[in-house]
Amino acid sequence: MQAGTPLSLSTMTCLPMKKTILVADHSDARLSAILAGHEIVFVRTLDEAKAVLAGRVFDLIAISVHFDESRMFDLLRFVRWQERHRATPVVCLLTADFMRHAIAAEGLEIAVKALGGTAYLDLKSVGNAEARSAIDELLTA
Repeated sequence: MQAGTPLSLSTMTCLPMKKTILVADHSDARLSAILAGHEIVFVRTLDEAKAVLAGRVFDLIAISVHFDESRMFDLLRFVRWQERHRATPVVCLLTADFMRHAIAAEGLEIAVKALGGTAYLDLKSVGNAEARSAIDELLTA
């Protein structure tokens, strides 16, 4: 391409933009691998999450069922009460072997949706590629 030649969409390569994701859980190698390429901010407690959310807006919020001694629903309610975060997609994650009965997992998914969660994802029943695909879908919706 010569200097001064205007760029057109056909000559530009579009790269996906790096997204910022708040993860309410312990720092997890598998979750880090699934979210590779994005800026990930891990928080371990509800108070820490509230402090971080007071100063930033994220493209996605991911909350583990086991976050801060099972305070996932507390954080989900907090996020949905905040005007600046209402439109942010929130995915609630099952990251460990927690549900032994399908009915309990189904109840958890229903509760997540009832409280305003965008999605529920059981990471122990899907591979990394499938989990990444689901996350990418939430980031582009």
